[in-house]
Amino acid sequence: MDTSTNPQARLEGIAHDPAITVLSGTAVVPGAGHGPALLARGEVSPDAVAAFGTGDFADADAALAAYDAAAKAVGDGFTAKAERATGAAAEVMTASAGLAADRGLRGAVRKNLKGSDDLLAAVHGAVEQFVGVFTQMGGLMAERATDLRDIERRLVAHLVGEPEPGVPTPTEPCVLVAEDLAPADTAGLDPALVLALATERGGPTSHTAIIARQLGIPCVVGVEGLLTVTAGTALLVDGTTGTVEIDPDPVAAEERVAAAARDRAAHEAWSGPGVTADGRAVKILANVADGESAVAASSAPVEGVGLFRTELCFLNQTTEPSVEEQAGIYERVLGAFGDDRYVVVRTLDAGSDKPVAFATLPGEENPALGVRGLRLSFGNPGLRDRQLDAVAAAARTTGTETWVMAPMVATVAEAADFGAKVHQRGLKAGVMVEVPSAALLAHRMLE
Repeated sequence: MDTSTNPQARLEGIAHDPAITVLSGTAVVPGAGHGPALLARGEVSPDAVAAFGTGDFADADAALAAYDAAAKAVGDGFTAKAERATGAAAEVMTASAGLAADRGLRGAVRKNLKGSDDLLAAVHGAVEQFVGVFTQMGGLMAERATDLRDIERRLVAHLVGEPEPGVPTPTEPCVLVAEDLAPADTAGLDPALVLALATERGGPTSHTAIIARQLGIPCVVGVEGLLTVTAGTALLVDGTTGTVEIDPDPVAAEERVAAAARDRAAHEAWSGPGVTADGRAVKILANVADGESAVAASSAPVEGVGLFRTELCFLNQTTEPSVEEQAGIYERVLGAFGDDRYVVVRTLDAGSDKPVAFATLPGEENPALGVRGLRLSFGNPGLRDRQLDAVAAAARTTGTETWVMAPMVATVAEAADFGAKVHQRGLKAGVMVEVPSAALLAHRMLE
């Protein structure tokens, strides 16, 4: 076989030393990184916790006030990081800020305080309550347990007077090793210094995985026994095979890294179009969050945008932008794709982990499945109509073919009403099939 044109053959052609200890996990981001292990320890100092004790608060209300101050500090920290980030990292940071300020979490802390728990016990009990709920839900929601426990550590640090825990700042290229990594830790990583990531916990849909993909850092998660590695130990992380090799032969390891780099370069040089091995055409479409990400995606071999998440443009805005202001934002996205590609715009999917101040219903008890997405327009139809007017104006200005779809559509009547509003503005209409009833009624909605 000619290995010069077959990346997988190149990797398989490099011999492995059977004496090398190899740990296995879940491959998340392809590529390979070789360097000394930098261990991230994310716990608050036990001495500081012991010195804090019960906090010596006058009553439960005073303890809750201290919790509120700590929660605001944690949320503000996430928001500041979100403002410095882009794309998925900004989305994740904003979601964490919303989680830190969650009314349900605060309510659980208050209930525990009224039940005579001290403040740290009340916070821990509240977090574990929601961790249990998320874990039982499974899937994507189960991955949020890591985010909740990270928020707890940051809350405790503020309460006991310590800096927030996190990843140490690397001074040389390294492989970052942790039990798990919180979104705030992953979003701030420098790919020039962090050659690879490996965690003992986590899954392919965790926030660590999402941000590692955006940063292009080779990553393996769910590596059992990883924390037995000592700091400074040479590691080879292979994000394609899902392995972590301890003390590999340095020459062979660097050959693997070089082979992975060539493989990545070949992928990055691919210019499309998308097609299966048997010749069937497949559309490659981008997901974008704003004008900046749209401009970046437009230079890739994509045929357009499959999902423009409009709510991500407004996460830090407290008041609804005017039709003109919205149109200007949408024009940057649509204009990046010209008149030969199309863009699918999703109307505001506000709620749950994407709180938009001017759209999200205050005090919603079921933010994930309740009044969110299109359902917000039931009590505020102007919100939907003004957004559609802005999208239509941007489509006219740019000349880009524009489709518009609504999230959280559950009935045929909702689909028909939304479709009519979109068609009135000369745009193509669609809906997200995410609610079970939409899947069961898809044939009727398509009509």
